[in-house]
Amino acid sequence: MSKLIYFKRYLYIIDRLRSRPCDFAALQEYVMRKLVKEDIKTDFEYAIRTFERDKKDVFDLFGIIIRYNRKDKTYFIDEDEIEDQSITRMIDAFSIHHALKEGNKLSPSVFLEKRKSLGTENIHGIIHAIQNLFILKFTHKKHWDDFTTQRDVKPIAIKESQQRWYLIALDKKDEKIKTFGLDRISNLMITDTKFKPIPYNVEKEFKHAFGVETYEPVQKIVLEFPWQQGNYIKSFPLHESQHILEENEERVLLEIAIHSTNDIMMELLKYGSNVKVMAPISLQNEIKNSIAEMSKLYQ
Repeated sequence: MSKLIYFKRYLYIIDRLRSRPCDFAALQEYVMRKLVKEDIKTDFEYAIRTFERDKKDVFDLFGIIIRYNRKDKTYFIDEDEIEDQSITRMIDAFSIHHALKEGNKLSPSVFLEKRKSLGTENIHGIIHAIQNLFILKFTHKKHWDDFTTQRDVKPIAIKESQQRWYLIALDKKDEKIKTFGLDRISNLMITDTKFKPIPYNVEKEFKHAFGVETYEPVQKIVLEFPWQQGNYIKSFPLHESQHILEENEERVLLEIAIHSTNDIMMELLKYGSNVKVMAPISLQNEIKNSIAEMSKLYQ
């Protein structure tokens, strides 16, 4: 049997059990039906022993535990136990792809965002360079400059922020670690020059970042939202450090611990009168000044 069939079977199992628990009979019917729609030969018995092997493979490949509820005799996946967000994204993409594929025609049922990230065509090559410790050369252009610069860097990782992708790398010019937007990189060349691994903990360094900016100290920012807007923020947190301080029928008061950079200020301005910065006063004043400058544009 093709390895692709095994892989798709694993993804169908995950897809089904993420939506809601089910017994083996329902899971068996779902997986086989999906394989038939893929025009994949299903002249084999998908028995419970096969599923037990699949459970082990799912854990080995994705780190996802399929649990069994003896009381209900159902299998399930606990979303909170999936720590690797890249796995979640991949599975989400798989689910969406197949939902659209089964629908045949997208419009008028599905409307996709017309904006798309630029520079993503270089992701594969950059990851290859990161994993194999190859120095990268490329042309870089800042949004606020008219000129370009040539960069030689030691790539460390790539990071996503608000539908944009960034390369985190050590710039050989000044031996400093910087971020480069993939949409501003051109003429990418993967050299055959190797470098030694760089001891840089990306997760730790960006733990309190909103986006990729870390030039300001970490601060605790307290925000007040009207109850309705607060419910939205609770369902889609501003940052992983977000926690609720107080909530009632009128407002939601929450706190985040982040670098107080331009990125978070622009995000807060997006909510207009639906958010109030309670602390720190320095950020509150920055917001006030920005609103005053905006107001001048319409006088």
